[in-house]
Amino acid sequence: MNTQAPVKVSNATKERIRYVAALTNISQAEVVERAVTEYAARHADEIVKGMQRARAALTFGDAAIAAYLLDESLENVEGVAGLQPSS
Repeated sequence: MNTQAPVKVSNATKERIRYVAALTNISQAEVVERAVTEYAARHADEIVKGMQRARAALTFGDAAIAAYLLDESLENVEGVAGLQPSS
């Protein structure tokens, strides 16, 4: 599946992508694809930890999901929502 979608980046990053593509004789899309692939490989541990946090949030219900999405503690979200603390 070869679809295209715009990616929002700063003007400085857009220029870097353009220069790298021109200097290496590849498309700008290929520059971005390679960069994302390399980033994912170099940061695999962080990605796995993020997946584990997301899985835990899904396991522990709506308040945990909200805490995950808001980057807040579960206790704070439960307090605002008027819920009994889950311990």
